[in-house]
Amino acid sequence: MSPGRHNRPLGRPRFAAGRGGFTLVELIVVMVLLLTVASLVAPRMASFFKGRALSGEAQRVLSLLHYARSQAAAEAVPVVVWFDLARSAYGVEPAPGFGGVGEVRRLGFTLEPSLRLEVVVAVEGLVSEQDDERLGLPADRPAIRFNPDGFPDPASPPRLVLRQDDGGALEIALTPNRLGYEIRTPDARP
Repeated sequence: MSPGRHNRPLGRPRFAAGRGGFTLVELIVVMVLLLTVASLVAPRMASFFKGRALSGEAQRVLSLLHYARSQAAAEAVPVVVWFDLARSAYGVEPAPGFGGVGEVRRLGFTLEPSLRLEVVVAVEGLVSEQDDERLGLPADRPAIRFNPDGFPDPASPPRLVLRQDDGGALEIALTPNRLGYEIRTPDARP
């Protein structure tokens, strides 16, 4: 054997002096602590994510209303935001008869399963003076119609209510000056 070399048994890893790994008992204790913390935090996180779903959906509906308003003004055509309550869906499209005019894209969205939408209709069954049309509103579902000047049609619903299974709710309602829509809590009416 040469001087300066140490004998070590074959098959054992070489560690620095004084260093070792974790024992199985230490790993189990850490895993139990993590599991305990996770079980305490999980219910609070679930309610946080549910609240985020309601808020996020309200923001998406409001964004769609802003998009429809800006497209109506930019393209000078009426634009309709429709609500299909049976399918829990909503979307935007040009008003009937204006499909080939302008660049308004048809968009559709589906509500999160824990949410439902209620549309508060101000006046039921508005029709023209000759009783031959519904003023550009779809006959089979509630809708908000934006006129070519970008303002909501007076026949459009004044508010929508998004409700969550756990009882939370947000309202998307006409602003006090009736020129657009905003998000509010249902009890905060002017």
